Amino acid sequence: MSAQFGNIDHTPFDLSGKVVVVVGGGQMPGPQIGNGRASAIMAARHGAEVVVVDKNEAAARETVDMIAAEGGTSYPVIADVSDKEDCRRIFDVTMQRSGRVDGMVYSVAINPPFDAETDTMTTADFDHGINVNMLGGYYCNLFAAQCMERNDGDTTGSIVNISSIASVKNEIGLNIRIMPYALGKCGLNYITELTAAQFAASGVRANTLMLGPIDSNLANHDCQTLFEQTPAEAEQAHRDVVKLKMGRASAWETAYAVLYLLADESRFMTGQQIRLDGGAALLR
Repeated sequence: MSAQFGNIDHTPFDLSGKVVVVVGGGQMPGPQIGNGRASAIMAARHGAEVVVVDKNEAAARETVDMIAAEGGTSYPVIADVSDKEDCRRIFDVTMQRSGRVDGMVYSVAINPPFDAETDTMTTADFDHGINVNMLGGYYCNLFAAQCMERNDGDTTGSIVNISSIASVKNEIGLNIRIMPYALGKCGLNYITELTAAQFAASGVRANTLMLGPIDSNLANHDCQTLFEQTPAEAEQAHRDVVKLKMGRASAWETAYAVLYLLADESRFMTGQQIRLDGGAALLR
């Protein structure tokens, strides 16, 4: 493909003809939109056929319905990313139904339950957190890249892994409550670099979008649950770590960054850890 980005008639961030798999495209209930759902809707608005993957069937179908209401094209795949074979099935189904994979967004994260009195977590819950936050990302990166390398062109696919500044910034000390999450995101950062290096010759790109304080249902819920904060305290805690005066970002801002990384306009970017954090990681 010859880049024509300087032409006046170039349509920016055009995903027409591309198939984008959004893993974590549903979301937990609440008033705010999540990163996965916003990314799925944004990709569809720019012409992609979107595969909405989630463990929660109702949440996945709700995202599909929202895309359909705007005239977009999508379908759900129900899968548990803690299971390797479920990760494989995501891409088997996509290839069977759509014939190709051009983009993959891994937007999945959990904080496993813990005992607040003893500040402990069962081994099973800890392992499940690592399986979802990290190993699921590894398998989805691998299977997505293997599909993408079959495509033609000088840029054959783009992977976007949603990470967190929790992987590089720790202000609360060694705490079991977020360890599977933070460790999982550390691993996901490295998985991005490995994927980028391994599949670069095939034209597949992989980048990490490292998020800071995003105003999402998951972030608000986990602040209140993990650290027993009121909604107002959770909001202030997020704002306190942001260096820019506008405060927290919305998941739509995440989605626009994801759009850039999925689109051909970012074809010279791979293996990068991009911080969307309002400057929160400037001081460590």
